[in-house]
Amino acid sequence: MTDEGPGADWRSADAYADLLSCDRRFFAWEWLRRSPAYRRLWRNRDRLARNALSETGLVDWVDPAIATPHARPIWHGRIDPAVLDGHPVKGPQPSAFACDLFDVRSVAPFVSVAIDSSEHWLVSDGRWVVRLDLHDGTLLGGPLLIEHRMTGLQSLAPKLGALRQLIALADKGALPPSMRPRERRAGQWILELRVADALLAGAAQQEIARRLYRSAALAPSWRLESSSYRSRIQRLVRKARHQLAEPLAGPWFR
Repeated sequence: MTDEGPGADWRSADAYADLLSCDRRFFAWEWLRRSPAYRRLWRNRDRLARNALSETGLVDWVDPAIATPHARPIWHGRIDPAVLDGHPVKGPQPSAFACDLFDVRSVAPFVSVAIDSSEHWLVSDGRWVVRLDLHDGTLLGGPLLIEHRMTGLQSLAPKLGALRQLIALADKGALPPSMRPRERRAGQWILELRVADALLAGAAQQEIARRLYRSAALAPSWRLESSSYRSRIQRLVRKARHQLAEPLAGPWFR
């Protein structure tokens, strides 16, 4: 992907096939990497203050040329409600808790980390995501007994789901199929991404309609006889332009 080019070949549905089995947070990345604002920040990142990165929702920079499932964006806990908030248990750790120690090496094939005043751990295969922020300690020194801090009621659900996934990963070394994402709206989100890529490639709305809706090509008059397709494409174009301008405004972190 060039600085001004689309994220993928919008004419090919196969170019988006990986997203059908991805967690919605990877859709957030797909929109962010297409965003002209993020691309400008990425080009100038070495000259920017650290707070410029915080505006993106990321803990660390990710090259916008890297697509899902190869990208490993680490989303900040202030926008991702599923980030686990961990603290090492202080003092002696009784042997009775040995089975409760977390050893990051048990999930080593899936691990990425960004470190500042805390450790921001990402456990992911590029399709599913588990995030853990560890404060006041390190997972790099060996197995650790972690205290997970959670507050509230409604806000508990995404964190409990992430904790169940982390337990399964540590126990089995892989995420069971039953815990992998099944995004029911993935097909629609992919369609919106394809329209965004078509716009970035300079395609006209009539061309987009004829590629996405084959029967639209049968009507000799685009304006008169394909009005339903025109309306669909216009809605998709509005959605795509909005998402390019505000890439994190979708349902990605709900």
